[in-house]
Amino acid sequence: MKFAHTYHDNLALYPSDWQAASIQYRQLKKCIKRVSRELTELGLDVETLKNHLAESEASASGLQYMFDGTVQSIQPKLILRVHNQHNKRDISLALSGETRVALASLLAQRAQPEICCKPTTSSHSSPHTRSSSLLSVPTLSNDADTCSIRSSSSCSSQSSSTSSTSHAAESEPETSETKIEIPLTSDIEFFSSLTTELTSVESVQTVARSTIETEILSLGKAVTVVSSPTIRPNALSAYSKSDLYAWREIFRLYLDMGIFFSPFEKDAHKERTPEDAKARLEKFQTIMKQKNLGGKFKHRTSEQLLFQFITVNEEMYKVFHFDHINKEAMRKILKKFDKRTALGATVAFPEFVRGTPFLANNLARALCSVMQADLVEIIPQLDDYLCPVCSGLAIKPVRLSCSHVYCVRCLVKLQRERKRFCPLCRGDHVLTADAGNLDTGLLNFLRTYFPKEAKEKQRENEEEVIREQWRNVHMRHAQTTQSVNQVAGGESCVVM
Repeated sequence: MKFAHTYHDNLALYPSDWQAASIQYRQLKKCIKRVSRELTELGLDVETLKNHLAESEASASGLQYMFDGTVQSIQPKLILRVHNQHNKRDISLALSGETRVALASLLAQRAQPEICCKPTTSSHSSPHTRSSSLLSVPTLSNDADTCSIRSSSSCSSQSSSTSSTSHAAESEPETSETKIEIPLTSDIEFFSSLTTELTSVESVQTVARSTIETEILSLGKAVTVVSSPTIRPNALSAYSKSDLYAWREIFRLYLDMGIFFSPFEKDAHKERTPEDAKARLEKFQTIMKQKNLGGKFKHRTSEQLLFQFITVNEEMYKVFHFDHINKEAMRKILKKFDKRTALGATVAFPEFVRGTPFLANNLARALCSVMQADLVEIIPQLDDYLCPVCSGLAIKPVRLSCSHVYCVRCLVKLQRERKRFCPLCRGDHVLTADAGNLDTGLLNFLRTYFPKEAKEKQRENEEEVIREQWRNVHMRHAQTTQSVNQVAGGESCVVM
């Protein structure tokens, strides 16, 4: 009851068309009561079924609950599997008298030509079947706890074979299997409603996803314009009116927050819960306000685009949350179905519908991939262009034969130390690198999109070169002074 209230409260946050398309949890609960009532009338109450579910599922006889048809036209079936010997159907049930009478009556009604008699080739259940080995107890006619029901098989093939049976055949009786479908109506109603609702949820999500993807694409094009480093070629500075750095800081914070998925490999990039995602989205907005990132824009358009960016993320959360609560509702209602019927639908039904978009597609991951590819990644991030040795921007990048990139200063140091192997892949490529390995295309890209970092790295390199030159001058001066002192010291000794 607690989940039903929570689920209803969550749905109240969505438009009426979304509510109508969601899983109707309360109606499905009422339908479960009707399924339970039908089973009880057949003597198959939940306690009776539970007492035998733990028995072997490989028995030649038993009850099976399976799903047939398609998702659009699902056909749940409760099948009574009967083990046949000597053209007799032998059913031994450790069941109550009421259950025995109900099944015996049903068997008598179904002892017609439409009964299917198939040779037993395998005792394993189908992938969408939950088997209950209720009928595997040996036949003991005098046992008060068992019921032995025998009837002649109506298959013409078996009748003809009986008249010509030899003594050898009697010593090795033929074994076959009869399957009798126990008719239920309420379970068809339950699962037809559930599959229809799953299809409706998927339709709503498809429309919402298409809308969000269109908004992301449009937003990405607009952000590309305002963050372009060459937005005003005639200006004194190409970056005087570009919001490149402001948007880069916003997207860097967005990636670090990992709103919908963990950004860390140690967490296997697992999906956040709706509660966690909502808290992170709110924290992201709070940090932006604290850092006044919106106040760093040079374009009024960027302020509007930032508002659109927040709105798109809120819409993504809305779809993400709707997807989550409906999947949880499906899991809960199937669990309740099994609790009242013990038919094993919690396992069998998701297996049957696993190919549907609602279960097969990860909506949150798909939307986040679009967000990252079409919006966040249009602003290059500094972490993607760092030298693996000094952890600074790989300005004047040298690309080795193994395709790994280093800044020119670090590569020169490696060559001076006569280190042959690439620090990343251990390939023998360091000493063979020369001026031809300078990646001029990447160099121009870095100077365009990371102008401040490029100038800073260039200044650091120049200062380091100056320090090395002064160090060399000092060493040469020290060596010269030492030589002069040695000579002066030797001459004084000669004089003495």
